[in-house]
Amino acid sequence: MKIKQLLIILSIGLLTSYTFGQNEVDALRFSQFRWGGTARFIGAGGAFGAVGADFSALSTNPASIGLFKKNEISFTPLSVSVFQSDCKYNDELTPSTHFKSTVSNFGAVFSIKPSGETKWERVQFGIGFNQIMNFNNKFSIEGRSNGSTMAQDFASRANGILYDYLPEEQYFAYQAYLIDPVHNTEDNTEYVAPNVGKDFFQTSTVTTSGKVNELSFSLGSNYNNKLYLGATLGIPFLSYLEERKYEERDDLSVADSIRSFHINDRLSVSSTGVNLKLGLLYQPVSFLRFGAAIHTPTLYKNIHDVLEREMVALLDTSNVNVSYTNDYNYQLITPMRYMGNIAFFILNRSFISAEYEYTDYSTIKMGSWGSNSYTFKDENKIIKESYQGTHSIRLGAEVYLVENFLIRGGFSHTTSPYKNKINDGSFTTGSAGIGYRGKVFFIDFAYVISNQSQKYWLYNHEFVNPVDQHFNSHSIIGTLGWKL
Repeated sequence: MKIKQLLIILSIGLLTSYTFGQNEVDALRFSQFRWGGTARFIGAGGAFGAVGADFSALSTNPASIGLFKKNEISFTPLSVSVFQSDCKYNDELTPSTHFKSTVSNFGAVFSIKPSGETKWERVQFGIGFNQIMNFNNKFSIEGRSNGSTMAQDFASRANGILYDYLPEEQYFAYQAYLIDPVHNTEDNTEYVAPNVGKDFFQTSTVTTSGKVNELSFSLGSNYNNKLYLGATLGIPFLSYLEERKYEERDDLSVADSIRSFHINDRLSVSSTGVNLKLGLLYQPVSFLRFGAAIHTPTLYKNIHDVLEREMVALLDTSNVNVSYTNDYNYQLITPMRYMGNIAFFILNRSFISAEYEYTDYSTIKMGSWGSNSYTFKDENKIIKESYQGTHSIRLGAEVYLVENFLIRGGFSHTTSPYKNKINDGSFTTGSAGIGYRGKVFFIDFAYVISNQSQKYWLYNHEFVNPVDQHFNSHSIIGTLGWKL
């Protein structure tokens, strides 16, 4: 498929995600993870699969549970973030700032010494949750339309439909004089946007919130302090809320009849999924440990999706109002994940670790749920043609400054999930942290900065220039823990 065709498909998807809320855009959004959890895990870049003995690592390589020698409880009540965005649309730059806090981890691990003589040193069981995705964000867009208007998109999607059968958006556009029939006949199915070429002031604000908190049940063991095995049953709880405001205003009085129109959307999504993770670690010598893990796809069997939309047009002589609610349920199967881990240890006082993760987003599958018979054939085809595999690298290090105090740092980068450079979407983080670890009590803090860039379309790519978006966030995370 040509790049231009993919751009059109994805830009339509960005718009229809507000209209229907079940498409390839949502499929990618709910399949991506940003591994979070304890401050120690995050401060070391999330590269903890081969280091182990941290509850958050059970979500990446479950075999890391085999490194626990004592019972342990960890709790991360402090996770405060400042989200910043810069959106450039038709040479107009609009910055935005958003503040949010959350709880990113709670977990307990129980380490049991088997009775009798055996080389199975310990058996471990863990239960708790890690936050594996955070959807908090906000961005605003302002600028001159340069002759473009959302009415062009309304007209293109109305073409081929008789007036009596126009969907809500196109009916609204017709009543508000945003689109006109090409032929004034009862059998007309062609429409145009009369205000194309006129300069309007366009604004949009999108605020997102929500998370994926994964409840984990982990089991592992340690054979002769050489081989570590583990499995995690993951139950992710998905919640997502998106509020979008779009306005097009004739501030220069260049249009006939219409003064302005705006659209207010509220999209809420919730679901519970299930997955299985298997991992192993091997330590051939005291200073080296390496391993691998595989994650099955997450099955979200019933995603509940509710869109509330209000559309208002202010005319010279009257107003037009249309509002409705779409309630929909569907299934989603996310991709497999493959991970490799390695860690080098220096005199039991420090470590250097690395991880690699591969995820092929072209394998995402959407499906119907309940009595709905819609096949999602087109959406699954677009997913296969638009998305690709991503490569993630995570690096981490930790060193004891004195007996109980540590410092750590980390870096991670994930490549773009989009084929043919139709968008960016790559993601980079840098982190640093400090910690105190006593015989019973420990406390850790981390600071994380993340960066991501992408393109965004207010509506169909054929009719509007892209918005160049750059996002960065600054987060402080704090974890308390006890060894029992």
